[in-house]
Amino acid sequence: MIWRGYRVSEWACDVLVIGSGLAGLTAAWAAARTGARVLAACKGFAGADGVSPFAGGVVLYLLPEDDVDGFLREHEHLNEGLIHSGALQQVIRHNASLWQAWGRWGAPLERGEDGSPRRRWLRVGGRHHVPRLVVDSVEMMRFLRRLALQARVRLLEQTCITALLRSAEGAIEGALGFRRQAGELVLIRAPAVIVATGGCSWRGAHMGQHNVMGDGYAMAARLGAELASMEFCASYVATCSLFDSHGQCVLAALGGQFRNRLGENILIRHGLPNPAPTHQLALAMILELLEGRGPVRFDLRGISEEDRRNWEKQFPLVTRGLQRTGRDVFAEPVPWFPGFTGSIGGSGGIRWQGLGGWTSIPGLFVAGDAAMRTPIFGAGSGITFLNLAWAGVSGLWAGLSAAGWAREHPAPEPRWTREAVEDGLGETVGPLERRAGFEPRSLLRQLQQVVVDPCVSFLRTREGLQAALSQIREIRRKAEVLQAKDWHDLACCHEVRSAALVAEAMLASALAREESRGWHRRLDFPNRGGPRWEVWTAARLRGEGTDADFEVRIWSPSSLRVEPPEGVDDLLRG
Repeated sequence: MIWRGYRVSEWACDVLVIGSGLAGLTAAWAAARTGARVLAACKGFAGADGVSPFAGGVVLYLLPEDDVDGFLREHEHLNEGLIHSGALQQVIRHNASLWQAWGRWGAPLERGEDGSPRRRWLRVGGRHHVPRLVVDSVEMMRFLRRLALQARVRLLEQTCITALLRSAEGAIEGALGFRRQAGELVLIRAPAVIVATGGCSWRGAHMGQHNVMGDGYAMAARLGAELASMEFCASYVATCSLFDSHGQCVLAALGGQFRNRLGENILIRHGLPNPAPTHQLALAMILELLEGRGPVRFDLRGISEEDRRNWEKQFPLVTRGLQRTGRDVFAEPVPWFPGFTGSIGGSGGIRWQGLGGWTSIPGLFVAGDAAMRTPIFGAGSGITFLNLAWAGVSGLWAGLSAAGWAREHPAPEPRWTREAVEDGLGETVGPLERRAGFEPRSLLRQLQQVVVDPCVSFLRTREGLQAALSQIREIRRKAEVLQAKDWHDLACCHEVRSAALVAEAMLASALAREESRGWHRRLDFPNRGGPRWEVWTAARLRGEGTDADFEVRIWSPSSLRVEPPEGVDDLLRG
């Protein structure tokens, strides 16, 4: 098909999965195992783009015989509430079954003498006794890619999806976008779509964040879906100044100490436990820097040789990277800083209404970091061990739910209008055809300067949030007139447009929550808000174009449905 001189490749499937990280590949595999025709589209190489390969291989592995109730109590306390224990218990149960099944099918797991996945226990993120699997995250993603291909999932790589399409009745009918290497547009017909595009880091400082720019959040919001708990999207993680690193939470728990320029242990100075919850460590680091006691250095000299060797074995990517710097970070204190990770460590995302990833849009499902995770993480962070567990289980659930929806709502012919498709395609290529406009990377820097500022993203006031919202809305207006030099530049234009919209949802939600907890800190409301704020927020876009803004309301955790979709146990036994 040729449209206005552009080649358009057309695709049809039962289930379209947007994103191919851990959640996306799991969703695609699960849907395909039911017999559904599945297409997985991603901006890079399936299994290699996004944050999953850099997760460090720390995945929670609680078994029925463990003290699950004790874990839930500790987890809710450390994350300052808002957790839905019923939903989290289902994640824990199905996570164990999922990794056991993957282990039987050849997943690259460390195994015991009987061949079963081997558990190790560690201190991390405020927890003193976390059972986890030892996983090589890069090899694990390669395994999931092979698993998806064996299930006959088709991969549409180097593809940027820019808009979702739906019928006049409001149901999802597909999506459109472009392939940046091929230089062509794509039009995909699908009665079920799973958004597994990851979170939004505004291209932050941590590993694997170059692609996670809130594309899924923005597409869903423009279609009328709600973005939930977005005030908790401003997360930070301690990051080495020499080389970006995961695994630092484990290092800190092994005996590493964060010291200010006066040599003071900042955890002791701020009255925090060791290891400290991630959001509390980030707050302590930010305060030390703002109050002039920086830089903060990470002192690893107290770690034993045995612990060092074990860590290097478990985090080989970071070990190689640090070796290339020519500095021994275990022999001398090295400056570390609070690296901004956006929603990846926080818990905001597209609101789902049940464990199958159902959204308010018929036929639209969500999984992984693209989904709200407050029921699982609360107001704090899931750290890696719960992030990976949630990614796998939510992908499994969404894949089964989407395949079931597609069986019940086949779409032999699309009912979308020609005008809707042409408008979407025109909006997609608009920056390529624009003869003048703003440069996307320059506008991204302006966006980052607003969003990453800790006095906007973490230490908040009404006045500061309102001023930042005014700046973001001006950036959103500029993002509608970006100019792209080529197809790769076009991808950046759409990312900046999406990230600006997500920033507005985050700040509007932060303005609405008048209390402090977890990643959300209001200097004008410094304390927990009591029963009134034991709720979640939901931001819905209202209006058209650049004049649209977010209306924020609250909703009760008791309204969440926590029954997993049918067929999970049968699939994992197969």
